[in-house]
Amino acid sequence: MPPRYRMVVTSNRYDVAEEQEWLAEVHDLDIELDATLCRGEDDLIAAGSEADVLLCSTRDAITRRVLDHLPRLKVVASYGVGLNHLDLDAATERGIVVTHYPAYCTAEVADHALALILALNRRIVELDRDLHAGAWNAEGAHTRRILRGPVCPLRELTLGIVGIGRIGSAVAQRAKAFGLTLLAADPYVAPAELVARGAEPVALDELLTRADIVTLHCPLTPETRGMIDARALGLMPPSAVLVNTARGPIVDLDALVAALTAGALAGAALDVVDPEPLPPGSPLYALPNVILTPHAAYYSERSVETLRRETLRAALAVLRGERPPVVANPAVLQRVRLVPPRVG
Repeated sequence: MPPRYRMVVTSNRYDVAEEQEWLAEVHDLDIELDATLCRGEDDLIAAGSEADVLLCSTRDAITRRVLDHLPRLKVVASYGVGLNHLDLDAATERGIVVTHYPAYCTAEVADHALALILALNRRIVELDRDLHAGAWNAEGAHTRRILRGPVCPLRELTLGIVGIGRIGSAVAQRAKAFGLTLLAADPYVAPAELVARGAEPVALDELLTRADIVTLHCPLTPETRGMIDARALGLMPPSAVLVNTARGPIVDLDALVAALTAGALAGAALDVVDPEPLPPGSPLYALPNVILTPHAAYYSERSVETLRRETLRAALAVLRGERPPVVANPAVLQRVRLVPPRVG
């Protein structure tokens, strides 16, 4: 008889029908799969009390307290890239392997960031709103009367990329095709490597001062939380715009609203905010120079299917005693012996 394990999906993002189909093809393990929507630590503890595996979303806070109450847990497999929702040290101390999928949605987020950059530059959303409101009939074919502000040639602008890892590099590759001049600020990438990716390496303050468009692609860490605050926004030219497809807490929204309202910043496009979703009374909804999307940059049907399959495969690898493609807490390998995966 194959060993039996209990696997719990803690998010309602997926109906797990595909996971059930994939698990039906697994014959060397006996997996009981359960899906439970968890809205906090107590829900996670209740759902995972007898779990060997948690498949969690980046919105599930897997804290030390949660892990203290999950005695059977062997692996936490996170649907996504970020790890700020997981206490990696606590998992390591308990011999729990944490996996995630860093390759997830690189192209999708880069495409979304470029779409927002283009929409801001070409004033696509403003024009659409105004024409729906009758501006074309009122003004006729007088584009300059309809436009709410200038449209600068994209090829004459400078794009500042904050964080030039996988996604930031993909944005740089796309932006070069539009003729943008590229600046990059990333303390974890060597200047020569930034140059190789087509960007001039600069410090963050210099980037904010020089860039016409600032796009954020850094992870959420204690250092980056609130990094784009009133001081940082004050360094940006009044004609500049900000794009955030990284993590909401990187930007101080109150400071951003103040800058946009005062005309100290020309516009912003936000796929991520803090909190999510924005409360109904948020002034961002009313600002005409703000484009909002609902944390959707990651999404394509293909990217989500790949994420789900690879997350499940990683969890199954650990149950087989094999090392998954990515171990987010490599120090755990001193406590848990995982062999290289089988070929074929």
